[in-house]
Amino acid sequence: MDTDYKVIQRNLILRIGPELDHHEARKIRRITDEQLRRSRARNIILDFSDTDFMDSAGIGMIIGRYKEANLRGGKVCVIHAGHTIQKLIEISGLYKLVYEYGDLDEALAHM
Repeated sequence: MDTDYKVIQRNLILRIGPELDHHEARKIRRITDEQLRRSRARNIILDFSDTDFMDSAGIGMIIGRYKEANLRGGKVCVIHAGHTIQKLIEISGLYKLVYEYGDLDEALAHM
């Protein structure tokens, strides 16, 4: 599995693998649901440091994670998004739902 995760305080940090497609989006949903339940995290930080490709399944996954975080009174943000990923998030209108920060420290400071 390419996706790695950790919890810091009430923040679930997911480091997304090189491709965020249908199969990876399904794994991320499963990890997120389980970790939100176990850790009582509220916020989700999606780290796109290693991600070169994302399709519509990735967009749907982000929307779903937004809904989950919102139910808990939390937020979703993206960090280290490259130009291609930023463009997809912008075109899809996701910046109306999620925040973008330059790195993990900045995201943790604002969550």
